[in-house]
Amino acid sequence: MGVQFEAHGQFRTWVEGRLIFSDVVGPWNRELVEQCAAELHGHALALAGGPHVGLAIVRESLLCPPDAFEALRRMIAYGAAHLRCIGNAIVAGPGVEGRRLMRPLYQGLYDGRTPHCLADDEHTARAWALALLAQQGY
Repeated sequence: MGVQFEAHGQFRTWVEGRLIFSDVVGPWNRELVEQCAAELHGHALALAGGPHVGLAIVRESLLCPPDAFEALRRMIAYGAAHLRCIGNAIVAGPGVEGRRLMRPLYQGLYDGRTPHCLADDEHTARAWALALLAQQGY
């Protein structure tokens, strides 16, 4: 097992209907991803196993070390395979550090797992997520 650090970054999570939100301030590390994943897992279970869409709003920075990125990959794969996450959206506006560099990498997190949307604003991401849920009858 690797070295354990204090969580770096900030997050908060909440649920609106079948949308599970995370508001994340980066940069962050693996420990923060693991804390956030535990909260998101609880929200997904509270939806009684019904389908949901994850919507992450990223502020300040998309940057994270490789072990945090790998933790994100595991979290996304687990949500799709076991928690009925049918899609994911990330909001990273033009002022978010690392946006151009990291967007292609984040796209790869979802390829082959869930439909995804990389949006510049919350309105666009929310509309996309609600349309995806509507296709499933929700």
